[in-house]
Amino acid sequence: MRRFLKYWFTTLLLFAFSATIAVAQAKPPTGRTIFRDSDGNLISNNEFVDIRMANFHYPDATLSRNLDDGTVEFRLQKIPQEGSQAPEFSVKTLEGAVVNLADLRGKVVVLNFWFIGCPVCRALKPQLNNFKRKFTGRDDIVFLAVTFDPAGEVEKYLKKEPFDYVQAADAGPALKKFVVGGYPKNIVISKAGELVYWRSTVRAWDKFESVVRAELGR
Repeated sequence: MRRFLKYWFTTLLLFAFSATIAVAQAKPPTGRTIFRDSDGNLISNNEFVDIRMANFHYPDATLSRNLDDGTVEFRLQKIPQEGSQAPEFSVKTLEGAVVNLADLRGKVVVLNFWFIGCPVCRALKPQLNNFKRKFTGRDDIVFLAVTFDPAGEVEKYLKKEPFDYVQAADAGPALKKFVVGGYPKNIVISKAGELVYWRSTVRAWDKFESVVRAELGR
């Protein structure tokens, strides 16, 4: 049953992702399409997709309206996790170190939740490796990947498919605290322990980077 649920979530993610892109890229016969976040700020098409996919298992509450000049405006719901305190968690890395969120206060924490059988997780991995390299040499940021897969299977997989985040396996209890709902998840936790970025897939890499750099500057 557990294995079935893993693949069910991934299949749902792929279906919702394809549907979302189709809506985001659709253009009306005349006029233009614009996208706004829950605060009314203009956002890119890519960020529109990322926000809609952040909790792909939730009912979609995106609002749309036709403006007088023919523009179609989409306004997104707020991502409920953002602005809340991250749950305290503890995981064990493949090297045997225990990592507690409390010990990471004062650092920006970039989390990735994944599992080996998730094709979307695997597809994002090379880009996440490239993203991490942008912050090489900094000691005020931690990149941590967390999976419920057994450590032995993860070690075997990573020998063929490197993933440059610090890796924590057998982490089911920690993942349950976040109520992930599906995979992958890409999360940023501020130096004060607040969830400031919560996404599933990432298309707007510029937004992802701007959030991390803003938190590093605080």
